Amino acid sequence: MKKLKIMSTLASSIAIGCCSIALSSCGGTGNHLAIVHFDQTILGDTQKDLSVSIGIKKGNDELKEKINTSLAKISTSTRNEWMEEAITKHTETATGTDGALTTAPHDSAKPDLIVGLECNYSPFNWTETVATDYTYPIDGKINEYAAGYDVKLAKTIAEDIGYNLIINKMEWDALIPAITTDTITIIIAGMTDTEERRQSIDFTDVYYQSELVLVVNASGELANATSLSDFAGKNIVSQVSTVTDSIIDEWVTSYGVKHLNPLNDFSTCAIAVQNGTADAMTAELPVATSIVNGANV
Repeated sequence: MKKLKIMSTLASSIAIGCCSIALSSCGGTGNHLAIVHFDQTILGDTQKDLSVSIGIKKGNDELKEKINTSLAKISTSTRNEWMEEAITKHTETATGTDGALTTAPHDSAKPDLIVGLECNYSPFNWTETVATDYTYPIDGKINEYAAGYDVKLAKTIAEDIGYNLIINKMEWDALIPAITTDTITIIIAGMTDTEERRQSIDFTDVYYQSELVLVVNASGELANATSLSDFAGKNIVSQVSTVTDSIIDEWVTSYGVKHLNPLNDFSTCAIAVQNGTADAMTAELPVATSIVNGANV
């Protein structure tokens, strides 16, 4: 797996190995956060390369094949460049662009690709209130536009396979039910392919591989952690119904951590770390980078 390269404009200091990356302040409160890396091999073969795939309705093999063929055309370097772009875009104040799409184009001769996502999981996806060259209109919403890595991918795939792109914003827990009821066609929302989810939907090939990290207070003792053993007795939190939350259960037995009740989104988890309610939160590296860089909270 080729790890995400953190741009020098994002990081204020980078340490090598199993340690922390301290970045800019989060949320303008003066409380700095830091990213703690650890040896991914301890997660086991099924989790060591945290990856995300596109969710699709069971039995829709024709569309699945089309999407996999389209994904194969996008190089690893291009995917990493898109992620760097998404992280940068999310730290910037969006300025409306002349000629930007305010209504999704629709050709009645083409089939629809209705993509479900939260629009609240930067840098994979988030919501802007102005239209730019980087955004795409959210169906049924006024002055709400989807942005992020997932949106870039959705636009690329829809164009490549000749479908109309429709972005449907919905809650995380509603995504899989929406597939099974044909409310949406696919899920592009930073979702990991798991055995449990495969009971309800199918998945395409992987479209991004990342790394699981911990976000901690940069001025606290955990910022210098070198092992998960350093988190014994510490409170760890993550978003509800995510792989990053379920994996904490394994650490309770192996490392003596305390698994806090999951929260509704990663932004709220970051606030919990800021105010000391939680000692750390789990997240994928791109999400953690966006949070620590101050754009998510």
